[in-house]
Amino acid sequence: MEIGAGRLLWECLVALAVIVPTLIVGAISVLVLYLVYQHRRFANIPSPPRKDFFTGHARLVMETINKGSSFSDFVVEQMRIYGSIFHLFMFTKPSIICLDPSCTKQILHSTTHFKPPAEVQFFWNVYGQRYLHHGLLTESNVTKHMKRRALFDPAFHRKYLKNLISSFNKSANVLIDKLAKVADGKTEVLMLDEFNKFTLDVLAKVAFGLDLLEDKGFNKAICKSLVGVEICFYKPWIQWSPLASDRKFRQECRESVRLIRETGRQCVQDRIDAKKRGEPIPNDILTYILQQSDDLQGDEDFNMENMLDEFCTFFIAGQETTANLMAFMLVELGHHPDVMHRLQTEAKAVLGDSDYVKFEDLGKLEYMMLVIKETLRLWPPVIGTSRQLAHEETLLGYKIPAGTPVWLNTYTMGRNEKYFPDHLDFNPDRFIDTGEDRHLFTHFPFSMGIRSCIGQQFALIEARLIMSRLLQTFNFRLVPGQPRGDVLQEILIKPKGRCKNYITLAE
Repeated sequence: MEIGAGRLLWECLVALAVIVPTLIVGAISVLVLYLVYQHRRFANIPSPPRKDFFTGHARLVMETINKGSSFSDFVVEQMRIYGSIFHLFMFTKPSIICLDPSCTKQILHSTTHFKPPAEVQFFWNVYGQRYLHHGLLTESNVTKHMKRRALFDPAFHRKYLKNLISSFNKSANVLIDKLAKVADGKTEVLMLDEFNKFTLDVLAKVAFGLDLLEDKGFNKAICKSLVGVEICFYKPWIQWSPLASDRKFRQECRESVRLIRETGRQCVQDRIDAKKRGEPIPNDILTYILQQSDDLQGDEDFNMENMLDEFCTFFIAGQETTANLMAFMLVELGHHPDVMHRLQTEAKAVLGDSDYVKFEDLGKLEYMMLVIKETLRLWPPVIGTSRQLAHEETLLGYKIPAGTPVWLNTYTMGRNEKYFPDHLDFNPDRFIDTGEDRHLFTHFPFSMGIRSCIGQQFALIEARLIMSRLLQTFNFRLVPGQPRGDVLQEILIKPKGRCKNYITLAE
């Protein structure tokens, strides 16, 4: 019996010694054949040399980033060499980078191409905790996205936001009162941090009737959750790491997301309960959404959890993006005092001595709008967007197979001399309306088509209002040592020096 059992064990080990290597060799062979097939499918499209057969261009991209550059600058460099269309392989996954206005129009105005699930899944859950899930920003199903978008669109229309202008002004006054206390010309003020607090306050008040300005826990949770998403993207192995530090990090991220969602849950439920009791309720975006959705009972695809997906989405997509825009504006103004002088002159001419910006005043801030456009051309917080092709497309003469992700990069196109001569110069006048739509498909910081940013008008109202009030009230001087191109790219791009300024009261 013992001899028979030993023999059986030996035979099993021998079989494993043969089977396991065979399976490994077979798997590698299948992978090699698949990569050969993929490489041949895109061989006719320009591309930088791959670092090696298996990783494709992944090492090339990471080496660029590790040298202190960014993925955006990597794409700019490749555009200079390979032109307006080229492909990249990130291990087994091909992507097309297309930097031509015709492609922008063709892809973004299609109603069939969709957000690549592989690129938005990092927002769905953070280490197992539901986050944005399938909110407006991350929904890949075109039909579901259009249905949800139709529900929300009226709440973000200029006509509706016009009625909320007093809330924008209240938040602006809070920031101005705070800055006035340090306007001594000596104190370094990190304006990016102040803008982040301001945009959080505006979004909380205007959209949800919440006062989160002093809620340090919520602010911290927003930051931690974004770090969690970033780490999921750049270091996916962390989600399986047994190290104590990594387990602690994952737990902190999950707790942060839970805090954000529970804050939203309490806010939404309190509003529903107040409506049922017949109490006065704020005329804000949340009230509109609840009215249109019959208090989350009118549509089986839009319940409380779906509403919390959107609650998280609004803060992630609408807070830091606008804060970064305004910080980049101040950095550019610090390097271009002539532009700052023109803006201050315009702000004082439009607002006079008033400490309240009327909705009608915003349209009179014409030069302000040019400065915003030029800032977004050079420093769009969201560098671009992508679509996965629902069917084969021909782009610039190349046939692109269905299922291929196509990247459209507004940051890179903003640095193309063909569309923007002297592209590194900060020249707001280049956006003066001449009756030609020469920038229509070369400049898309808010994306385009059916997935254009739903918060575009919200952000433009917010930026024009606060920047006009700040320039009416204060003089800003950059703390030395903050070059224009000193940019930090995480999920979004932002000024690396956090836009440190000395502030004094304007005369």
